[in-house]
Parts: sequence; structure tokens; C-alpha cells
Amino acid sequence: MTMLIASMDHSPQEIPNHRDVWHTSALLVSVSAEQWGWGETLGPLLNPQRKKLRKWAARRADRYRSEFRRQFPMVLAGSSVFALGLSVQGGTIIDSLPELIAQMGLDQNLRVSGQQVTIVGLASGPNFTISTVQAASVIYLMHFICRMHALIRDELRDGEGAQFVSCDWQISPDNFPLGVDGPMAALFSIAANSAANLRLVSGNLRVLTHYLHGDPGVDVCVSGNVKG
Repeated sequence: MTMLIASMDHSPQEIPNHRDVWHTSALLVSVSAEQWGWGETLGPLLNPQRKKLRKWAARRADRYRSEFRRQFPMVLAGSSVFALGLSVQGGTIIDSLPELIAQMGLDQNLRVSGQQVTIVGLASGPNFTISTVQAASVIYLMHFICRMHALIRDELRDGEGAQFVSCDWQISPDNFPLGVDGPMAALFSIAANSAANLRLVSGNLRVLTHYLHGDPGVDVCVSGNVKG
């Protein structure tokens, strides 16, 4: 068994309020949290004056974006980091919710009613409600993580060249609305536990909510903007 560190962020936001808007998630995964140091590596290359990463959507950032497209593939190629991305329209996220609830083994716990989802029958806490678009975003994201977990595990090898039977992930997701105590963060943890219990992933998904405001890897996803 081994454990990988996963950093991720999303654009334009985690909530698919508009059906035609494209939503992109970026995921950086490594054994040694190598991506946590990329801000210091890429910052001076992309922003020589301040030596810090900038927001992708910042004004007058054409040169910055061009340089990022040139430098990032070289940094990635010389690393042991997996960089993965997903782009999907908001309508697809929302329409997929019933099927993905079933696939994630949550059909007994998530009750969809119009614009609201009620989470019930939890052994670890009280029932609560969440908007349908927020629930759809969380479940779609967790389904993506499960698929990427399987993809990366198939690529990993131990010191003798054998595949790992199982692989834990330490996940530091981007800030959800209302922070670690909000309904999106709560549902994310519930979905992660369900995925591990049902063996949708070969290992555990450890959601470290105390990193929500401090994962350096998110800075690369956001400012260096793998999403862009």
C-alpha cells in the first residue's frame, strides 16, 4: 500500500448554476506532495517581478498565460506528479445526479426533491439538506476522483515493479461554500467514505478539511491555473 497527496481546484466555481457554462476541475496527485513546491518553482519563471503565481483571469495576463503554457509542461515532465483535468457543462452535472447517486451507493441516503436534496440515515451525524446543484457538483466530483484513483493506481509500481494492490489518497479539496462546516464539505466526506466502503476505490480517501485554506498545491491549480 502507498498513499498519494491530491490537490484540486475548480473553475468557474463548484456550483453548476447555469446549464451551458463549462466547469473545469484540475487535480494534481503525487506520492511526496511534490506539487506543493511548484508555486516557488513556477512563480519566478512566470512572474519575475513579484516571483509569485498570479490569477489566470487577471487583467493584462496574456504574457503570463503564454509563459505558463510553455513552462508548466516542462515542470510536469520532470516530476512524478499526475496532472488530470475534467471539463463538463453544468447541465450534464445536474442531469447525471440520479445515476451517480446510485453508482456511489448513496441512493438510500440522498433524497432528491426538486431543488433540494435531503441527506438521511447517517450513522455519523444528523440529517441535513443541500441544494440540488451543490449536491450534483459534489457527487460528480467524487465520481471523477474515483475514476482517476483507479487510473493512477494502475500506473503506480513499487520498488520491484509490481502494481500496488491498494492506494490511499489524502485529498485537500478547494474551499467549498460555507467552509468545512458547510453542506458541500459534509457531503464530500460522506461520498468519500461511501466510495471506500463499497470498494469503488482500492484504498481509502482521506479528506483533510483543515487543509482547505492552506494546501499549497491548490495555489498551482488556481493561480498557475492548470484549469486554464
